Amino acid sequence: MTNNKIKEKGQRTMKFVAYLITMIFILAALFPLVWMISSSMKDELSITAYPPKWLPVIPETIQITLDYTGQEGKNADFYEKDAMKAIWFPWKMNSRDLIGAVSIQGVKDGHLLYSARTAGYSFRFAAKFIVPSSLFNPTGMDNKLPEIRKQKLSSFKWYGDKGKPIEQATTSPDSEIVQHFQEFYQTTEFVKGKPQSMEISKSFWSIFDSYRAVILKGQAQSSSGSSYLHFFYNSAFVTLTSIALQLVLGSLAAYAISFTIRSKAIQMWLIMFFLATLAVPDIVLLVPLYLTMNQLHLVNSLWGIILPHTAWGIVIFLFKGFFDQLPRELMQAAEVDGASDVRKFIQIVLPMSIPIFTVVTVMVFLPVWNEFLWPLVIATGQNNWTITVALNSLQTTTPANIVMAIGVLSMVPLLIVFATCQKYIEKGASFTGVKG
Repeated sequence: MTNNKIKEKGQRTMKFVAYLITMIFILAALFPLVWMISSSMKDELSITAYPPKWLPVIPETIQITLDYTGQEGKNADFYEKDAMKAIWFPWKMNSRDLIGAVSIQGVKDGHLLYSARTAGYSFRFAAKFIVPSSLFNPTGMDNKLPEIRKQKLSSFKWYGDKGKPIEQATTSPDSEIVQHFQEFYQTTEFVKGKPQSMEISKSFWSIFDSYRAVILKGQAQSSSGSSYLHFFYNSAFVTLTSIALQLVLGSLAAYAISFTIRSKAIQMWLIMFFLATLAVPDIVLLVPLYLTMNQLHLVNSLWGIILPHTAWGIVIFLFKGFFDQLPRELMQAAEVDGASDVRKFIQIVLPMSIPIFTVVTVMVFLPVWNEFLWPLVIATGQNNWTITVALNSLQTTTPANIVMAIGVLSMVPLLIVFATCQKYIEKGASFTGVKG
């Protein structure tokens, strides 16, 4: 049987153009995201390099063997201090080199005395206060070693007389990092151990040092001492509390309008009032809200950020639209059995309303988590900054790769919400009539 379907002239061309334009917009939207993820795994010099580098360069780990043969035996503290000098001083002198980690092995008479290691993220986090300048002095590490131990910036393992025999390794001759470290050891006398060998190896996992610095060390601290983890907590507290209040107040208000107010006219006027609040631009409310928070003594507090997000007219409208479609027979049967409004709401309405609760959760989560202007105005102290305010305010004093890593981490909650709630979002949208 032949296909007699009539095709309009140019239909195929229009479809091709539509797909092409869609792909262009998708790529344009993905471009900043891809660049942000790529930059979060680069060093600072690679981010600003010209021409731009899309792929991060894998850092290198340098393994150094220091020989103490012929020297007078010392205690573990002496060797730990010498190992820290051998790591932190030359690394500071060559901080532009892309180093993933520095490992030190101390040997004496062919046996391992100790091993020490410092990861790249620890060095970049602590270099500003452990080795603030390149002007070193022999006793400088005496004051810094307690801080290194306290913050676990470097690991040190002492073997002493129980160390295993060590074979002499070879030195990587073509590495610039090795050459820079050799120059330091040859021109200074800070390190008592004599360099025996230096090996270079690739350190793939070091490209994630920006994330490890933020998560493990809380890098990018503000002048008040608060870290990005603290700002992340502030955002989480503000967002989750706002969602909880919106769900409770919005659902109760919608239930009252749908099931306790019998007059359709009053219901309509109330809904029109709530919808009318959507016509007021947020910027118009900025000054009145600030004056209100000031009168309530909530300026520079997290509750001052939360309070304007406790009851939105659109939330009540969506809840009412969903509740209006629930079977009235169930409510009437519950009334016959003598159920109160609280019992009907908890035992009948709530179990059937999971989709709309999910829709409202996502709808509130997105703007509150990403909000910038209101937290910037109301949170005058750094301790109450949300992550959006912190990113904007500290980007001039924080390394670019750390800022990019924070930006990527701040998107993780959004991805989790969409990935876990997609099914309920679609179901809730079909009930409320909000279709894309």
